[in-house]
Amino acid sequence: MDFFYNENLWTVGHFLMWMFVGRYLLKSWLLVIILSFAWEAIEYFIPYDIAKETWFNKFTDIIANSAGFYVGLKIRKYYK
Repeated sequence: MDFFYNENLWTVGHFLMWMFVGRYLLKSWLLVIILSFAWEAIEYFIPYDIAKETWFNKFTDIIANSAGFYVGLKIRKYYK
């Protein structure tokens, strides 16, 4: 259960946040990718335990960010 909370629940949060961003704030894929990679790089240097995660989880966070942004853009297009 600890793995589910630490690894997967945060990934769901990434997805939902970027879905909101895609729906209401941004349209640029390039900016989303830059921000995603930049944040994961910054997290590497944050000295708090909440930012410590495996490289696999960093990768899945970026995938979740992209998927959430994609869904947000589709929702934006549908409800225009």
